[in-house]
Amino acid sequence: MTEKAQQGFVDRWKAVLLRVAAIPFVFFGVGFYRAWLATFFRYDAFPTISVFDYFLFEGAIGIVSLALAFAARRVTPLWANRKAVLATGACMVGGSALIVLACFAVPSPALKVAGLLAAGGGLGSLILMWAEFYGSLNPMRVALYHAMAIFVGEVVKWLFMGMSVPYLAFFSIVLPIVCLACVRSSMTRLPERDLPPAMKEGDPKTIPWKPILLMAVCTFAGGFGALPTQLLVPGNVLGAMFVTALVFFGVLSASRWFNFDTIYQLAFPLFIVGFLFVMPTFGSNAQIMALCYDAGYTMLSMYIMIVMSNITYRFGVNAVWINGIERGIRYVVELVGWLAFAGASAHLGEEATSILYGGVAVAVVLTFVVIFFTERGLSAKWGVVLKDDPMGSASAEGRMAIRVSDLSRAYNLSPREEEVLQLIAQGDTVAEIEEVLYVSQGTVKAHINHIYRKFNIHSKSELFELLNDVEKPVRKGRRSSSSAWEDEERQAGL
Repeated sequence: MTEKAQQGFVDRWKAVLLRVAAIPFVFFGVGFYRAWLATFFRYDAFPTISVFDYFLFEGAIGIVSLALAFAARRVTPLWANRKAVLATGACMVGGSALIVLACFAVPSPALKVAGLLAAGGGLGSLILMWAEFYGSLNPMRVALYHAMAIFVGEVVKWLFMGMSVPYLAFFSIVLPIVCLACVRSSMTRLPERDLPPAMKEGDPKTIPWKPILLMAVCTFAGGFGALPTQLLVPGNVLGAMFVTALVFFGVLSASRWFNFDTIYQLAFPLFIVGFLFVMPTFGSNAQIMALCYDAGYTMLSMYIMIVMSNITYRFGVNAVWINGIERGIRYVVELVGWLAFAGASAHLGEEATSILYGGVAVAVVLTFVVIFFTERGLSAKWGVVLKDDPMGSASAEGRMAIRVSDLSRAYNLSPREEEVLQLIAQGDTVAEIEEVLYVSQGTVKAHINHIYRKFNIHSKSELFELLNDVEKPVRKGRRSSSSAWEDEERQAGL
């Protein structure tokens, strides 16, 4: 690399990291609820908490998630629903206080169960509020914010590892308030045009069954090994930190070979499959097993969040609806996996259980292979069906997103080119695309020129004619896409 190229590389990353440093810290609030969850189950701080309690807690998350999904027309937007916010805070704080009382002051199984159910139910609601936030963002920002949030959460977990039980009990009660304040503050920082609307009659109620199926199979596998209840060790934290750093730099990288799309298409599934095969091999080494499990599951959860948020962002499918169903199925299936493991261990013996474990691993691989080779891009439909004549109850934005996806496949656009085309179709200018994708305007213009060549067109008017087989969306508060682009065409000579 020449000295000039090195300086350009340094200058680019300096500019990018300065922009990252300006991101509001509240956007990383997901990390705090992950740290809060760990206080109960990962430190052995609460003496009467058992494996059964973990799955009881997870079951409460699943049930509340499903309930809110099917009540979405009455409760959304969830983050702005005063009653929902108060109930969420009361359940998480009150449930935490009941667990602390039951474990240290008033030994009572009934009190502990009530606390677990309340805290889990409150967390289910909070998770869906964060889903509304992420569903309002471009997938690039979802990946960046979510990775940084999880990294922050792992740092907090690491700090908790050196704390005594009274401090952990204190933070188990206080952190829910911080989590709720973060999501509310995050939503108020979004432009008004991007805030999630209430779900209403006629909105698409499609279910993206492919990512839900993949998550369900993998969480069943995790539950089958009863791994989520392992005590937190440095390997857990390091595994999660590693994959979040990988996503962070992948999102921001301008490299053709290592970028966000590479991570989406390769690293996520490799880690998912890897932890299922590597863990049994290194089962005697707790640190390696913990690193593999948390790396794989963290990568999987980020992957699912990006895909589900992108479906909301592109097609206008309500975030509470699809994420509530996904979360509900995830936690119910995890419970089934644990029950299957407990039953097999008790009645079939170690050898037969190992054979079943191998069968579960094979099922994960097959599920991934089928889904990956049918939905190879982030902007694929993922099982979404928007019905109507010709494209359903989809909004104008949803129909345009489908049109872009179809054109990208037909003309073999790269994932990054397709992402740029999606933003053009939404009405974003070159400057806005630069800000969203954390790249230079020159890079954006290069992608646009590549799109022109592949489409065999020579102007933006031709591009919009190609896109205009469906109604062209214009986001509230913006000029018409075509007029904005015509201005830029004259200025940039594109």
